[in-house]
Amino acid sequence: MSEIDNKYVQLGGTNSVLGKATSAEGGCADGKGRYRHYANGSIFWHPLTGAHEVHGLIHAKWAQLKSERGFLGYPVTDESASSGGAKGRYNLFQGGAITWKQDANEAFETHGAIRDKFWQMGAEAGLLGFPMTDETKTSDNVGRFAHFEHGSIFWKPSISAHEVHGDIRAYWSNHGWETNSELGYPISDETLTFQGSQRRFSDFENGVLYWNDKTRAVSSLPKFPAGSQPADQVISTIKDAIVKALQFDSRIYIKSGPLLRKLTDYSWDGAAVHNRFYKIYVGVGIHVKFVPDPTSDLDFWIEISFDRGKGTAWSSLHHWEVHTHVPWPTSTKVSASEINSEYKKVINPMVGVPQNQTSVPDPNKFHLLSAKVMPNGDLNVYLQPLLG
Repeated sequence: MSEIDNKYVQLGGTNSVLGKATSAEGGCADGKGRYRHYANGSIFWHPLTGAHEVHGLIHAKWAQLKSERGFLGYPVTDESASSGGAKGRYNLFQGGAITWKQDANEAFETHGAIRDKFWQMGAEAGLLGFPMTDETKTSDNVGRFAHFEHGSIFWKPSISAHEVHGDIRAYWSNHGWETNSELGYPISDETLTFQGSQRRFSDFENGVLYWNDKTRAVSSLPKFPAGSQPADQVISTIKDAIVKALQFDSRIYIKSGPLLRKLTDYSWDGAAVHNRFYKIYVGVGIHVKFVPDPTSDLDFWIEISFDRGKGTAWSSLHHWEVHTHVPWPTSTKVSASEINSEYKKVINPMVGVPQNQTSVPDPNKFHLLSAKVMPNGDLNVYLQPLLG
């Protein structure tokens, strides 16, 4: 007997949910797996997953998504009952899951980072409940989303997946979802403003939505003027720090810059979202007697970080690059690698070290929610409003 036959017997054979066989066992298109169809479903086998059955609306969704030939791949479980009191069923697949809510007329898939977030939140037994859509492309054609019974998860390549729910989600949806340039995509899940508070907020790319537990009102917070800085002030401070760092050798002189080359997008490192970086360029020369001077191009990525609990924000060097050119005949005396090693001795210890740290005025009254680099380079700080 084959593995598919063994699974069929284990499920109860003709008395199982699958019913009678309607096809012979056959090979899948990939040349690795095998299948057999039955009156009410199918059993698929693959050497890496074993044999598992799919049936009903979950099978219909899987077939719609090209079965094992699609992004979900082969099933890795039989159809199973949802846990935690959730009334529904699911199958796990190599590339995601398909979940069905009891009495619904369609099952929906989740996969990738959205699936990971959904699973992290307890899947269908958690806050969000059952999926109500498949993963879908956002209207700006950049990200992806899935709607659930009690909220949504949005994903963008640079920031990964974050959930929105309740009154904050309603406000965001009523104001254009991710296409609203004053907010953009969420870069955090909904979060307490501070430990012990009942007020909540969600951080977005370009703003903060705040929820008052007493009024249930949601507002888009204005920046806190005393802690925020215009782009030219922030960039000037960063440039001064870079020039100071390059003064470790009196032979070094600046040929061009410091210049702001660009502001990056947000970035996701697998665990956290990083603020937009200021990328600063400096071109320098190194004076060498009697021969042409070597030149170096240095790029510095400066990050603004913050600690909500401590109410502090600071800048730091996230990473940097150097490219050095040594002309002939100077190259007979010194190499580019020797010059770069001197830069590394001085600059590498600066990576991640807080600079220009600031604090909120009174941590007992003011609670820092976010400090974000805006698309124009401004640094905006957001605090919980002082409400009774």
